[in-house]
Amino acid sequence: MLIDEEMQDEFGTMAAWTREAVERLGPDHAIPAACRGSGRPSGLDWLLDRMEVERGARLLDVGAGLGGPAAYAREQAGILPVCLEPMRPAAGASAALFDLPSLVAEGARLPIADGSFRLAWSLGTLCTTDEKAVWLAELRRVLEDGARLGLLVVMATGESFEVPWGNAFPSSQELTTLLTAAGFTVRDEAWTDDLAPTPERWERLEDEVQSAVREAHGADARYATVQDQERRMGQLVEAGRVRGRLLVATVVGPSTSSTG
Repeated sequence: MLIDEEMQDEFGTMAAWTREAVERLGPDHAIPAACRGSGRPSGLDWLLDRMEVERGARLLDVGAGLGGPAAYAREQAGILPVCLEPMRPAAGASAALFDLPSLVAEGARLPIADGSFRLAWSLGTLCTTDEKAVWLAELRRVLEDGARLGLLVVMATGESFEVPWGNAFPSSQELTTLLTAAGFTVRDEAWTDDLAPTPERWERLEDEVQSAVREAHGADARYATVQDQERRMGQLVEAGRVRGRLLVATVVGPSTSSTG
């Protein structure tokens, strides 16, 4: 289907191109480039602080992309990430760029045993699926009682609008209802645009990678597809129709699934 091809362009092909650019430009570009669209320092620091992570703890990253947030968490907090990502090029990039343990897996069916983790996060992924209840049930299943879950979710703020392909933005009430039904309670939350802006050096390194990708692949139709998607998302953000929301939730109820 067309949507599958477009998602492959954005999350598969672009991941491979980004990896190539980082390998040419150098390792200092890796984390900023690999966090594009899924985290910036202030947001990641907010999550690590509210999740009360301890050095040496394991973190399950569901929908890890190229592994930038996981690598940042390892560097800043000394935790041990395990990355799950449905797009093979992105999973390969997280292993190649950061030497992170990475598996190709979907959020609706995690290849993880029940109650295996005390920490997990999923950044910018829950707002891409209509199977939110299934994804949250799976996250609950693999977390032990009392575990903490960090989320970055792009939310719809009010009136309806045409949603760009590959997105399913929840409202605040919808997300709270889904989390409660899955056995989570929200302990802290914040809008991403209320946090500190991205540092200048981080933005510069990220922009250098994007420029390298454009120079190498700008004539490719797939590049134009991804740029059009980013433009549409940017317009929604600018108009205030969607906002990024950070949440930390705690497991409080029994798992609703026993599948492994």
